[in-house]
Amino acid sequence: MHQKDDTTRPPDADDRLEAGAPRRRYRLATPLSLAIALGCIAAVAGLWLVTLQRVAFEREQAVASAMQSNANLAIAFEQQVVRTLKAAEQVAAFVREQYLQQGTDINLRDWVARGVIREPMFTIISVVNEQGDIVSSSQETGAVNYSDRSFFQALQRSERDELFVSEPVLGRVSGQWRIPMALRIVREGGRFGGVVVMSVDPTNFTDFYRQADLGAQGLLELTGLDGVVRGRKSGGKVSFGADARSLPWFQRQAAAPEDDLIDAHGAVDGVPRILSYRSMVGHPLMVTVGSAFSEVLEPVMQRRAGYLALAAGASVALLCFGALLIVVLARQRAVADALASSEGLFRATFHQAATGIAHITPEGRILRANDKFCRMLGYSLQELRQRDLFALSDEGEREAVRRFLAQRLVAHSPVLSPEMEKAYRRKDGGLLWVYEALGLVKDAQGRPDFLVVVTQDISAHKELETRLSHDALHDALTGLPNRVMFNDRFARVLESARRYGRRAAVLYVDLDGFKSVNDQWGHAAGDQLLQQVARRLEDCVRAEDTVARLGGDEFGIVLAAIDQVEDCEVVADKVLSAMAQPFVLDSAVAQVSASVGAGLYPRHGSDAEALLAQADAAMYAAKQAGKNRFSTDTTPSPLAE
Repeated sequence: MHQKDDTTRPPDADDRLEAGAPRRRYRLATPLSLAIALGCIAAVAGLWLVTLQRVAFEREQAVASAMQSNANLAIAFEQQVVRTLKAAEQVAAFVREQYLQQGTDINLRDWVARGVIREPMFTIISVVNEQGDIVSSSQETGAVNYSDRSFFQALQRSERDELFVSEPVLGRVSGQWRIPMALRIVREGGRFGGVVVMSVDPTNFTDFYRQADLGAQGLLELTGLDGVVRGRKSGGKVSFGADARSLPWFQRQAAAPEDDLIDAHGAVDGVPRILSYRSMVGHPLMVTVGSAFSEVLEPVMQRRAGYLALAAGASVALLCFGALLIVVLARQRAVADALASSEGLFRATFHQAATGIAHITPEGRILRANDKFCRMLGYSLQELRQRDLFALSDEGEREAVRRFLAQRLVAHSPVLSPEMEKAYRRKDGGLLWVYEALGLVKDAQGRPDFLVVVTQDISAHKELETRLSHDALHDALTGLPNRVMFNDRFARVLESARRYGRRAAVLYVDLDGFKSVNDQWGHAAGDQLLQQVARRLEDCVRAEDTVARLGGDEFGIVLAAIDQVEDCEVVADKVLSAMAQPFVLDSAVAQVSASVGAGLYPRHGSDAEALLAQADAAMYAAKQAGKNRFSTDTTPSPLAE
């Protein structure tokens, strides 16, 4: 709101002669004095006009800078929430897949104890069946039913495979207020099979407040499009579950998914704020970031008092002495101070941001970067200015970055959004995974001037993603592929063999005497023996072949391509010889052997199921014939023992 101080300086009254006195006429209004008076009045009027315009300009600049800063923080907050939801969805999908394979034997508490699920906020995980009963949980629950919970009923009705973020509820397992995040379980035929639900503390969504400089009365809010607040932190006070439907930014988001506004009445707690909000892409949620109006304008109001005092003093000096030079010098000093203040405000907003920010030319050359961006990549600002965005990107990402930059240059909307996941190559050679958004800034003629790059480090998230992918396809004890990966590779080998008219084979290996090792020296010794068996089997095959642990002391070997049937026997002979060597364990030296059966393509069948059944039957035939031998048929074919 602009304020204006009116200064009225009435001209001196005409001299009036006292009654009865002789009348004298004085010419006070000489051309020179009139010119000086008019010049002073014009100078004073100009001085006050410039002063008030300067105050109004700085006020508008402070509001605009706060809006831009809040918009950047809203982007960073949205990216943090998106990463949290994606991580939650990946963990829930992994638990769902294991539950569909293992049923109620799934042991979530053991997963947490072994570090398969390491994120602290996701350690309360439960599997709920179609009746709403908890059948497995990472914590002791007792008999708990969730059929009346909104997340259960919503996913029961919906067929969409996406994470559902519920309103805060009082947890029946934790006894505390939590935000349930659930994923639908689908049985064969598409029927509803229950949900995987994770209970998250609402304060986890407002921890971003500590990373962002929002002042003592700032606002950070995550709200569902159903009108229920998932988490809010205003002026240091944390709350959740409030009704947000009457808030101005919630009412506006339906028409404008992202925008800036001034909440002059302080709809949340009576504190007027400058706000930026964004509706999240792919999720029925919105984020809001705000800074207190009084805190943003406090430096401006302090300078305003100085400006007004300076203008008053300069006006007095002009009227008393007519020194126009003083006014000019005062204006120059005021402009210099204002420019320095504006530059300081920009630097504080730019360099104190919690995310990496850089300005680049439309060709990708780096103009400037904040401290966070420099630290993330390990370069100084001078070194970054000698490089472009493509040279900093990992070699495999450069073409995608060029396309991404070209798309942003022709985009109609300048709004930043989490649009790309990419890898940078740090100065020390390490790989840095980030979420990156590009915003286009145009000049007065509407042409591209420069682009704003906003980056957030997601290396830890990528590491979790890689670990979960590996654990889903490999045996935890031996590190070999598990049955899922074994079946996939066998199917690919058979498809290639059919296409090119080649032979292939599968070996079924079962250890002889393994149970006696467990009985005599314990399961720890048995586990150690299985690990050594895995390494010996890998040494018996080629790089293109696959060795997998199928369960217990049973192993499978896929021979990708064999020229003749005898090649299969050569590999089996290597396996028998390797297993016949003593195994040196921590507590003893163990001696076992192996029975090996084979299924040959195309002799014994053309599909994986038939060939595996043949190899299994041949292995049992080898056991019945005396063990420590190899068979391709139900009648064993002995090899040298």
